[in-house]
Amino acid sequence: MKKREVVIQKAYKISEKHNVILKGNLRICGNVNCLIFAHPCKSTLFYKDFFNVTKSILKVNCDANRNIREIKKVIKSVGYKKVWRKGVFSFYGDLRPLAVEAGFGTWSKNGLITNEKYGTNFLITAIFFK
Repeated sequence: MKKREVVIQKAYKISEKHNVILKGNLRICGNVNCLIFAHPCKSTLFYKDFFNVTKSILKVNCDANRNIREIKKVIKSVGYKKVWRKGVFSFYGDLRPLAVEAGFGTWSKNGLITNEKYGTNFLITAIFFK
């Protein structure tokens, strides 16, 4: 089995214990790979329920960071040298096009990704490696 497939298989297994609801993998260009994950989180507007929404987002961020940390260790152990991540609070780069490409859902009119089962109630994280 190729090391890319080993990474994907192990990453999916790790993500199961970190409350990941959707997962996907893409080869972006050449030898750059991407593992992308969706974590459950209500898409309620902040001003409607500020404290509960904030608490929920911070919990998802902790779960997502644990997931990414464990997967990053696996990727490095297999032999990949360059590994970088985009978390829940990532300011650089938009993960929505990758989420659509990975089959998480479709673009909705409000600019969010809508999934048939989960609606817009998820946050996206990704880890890239080459």
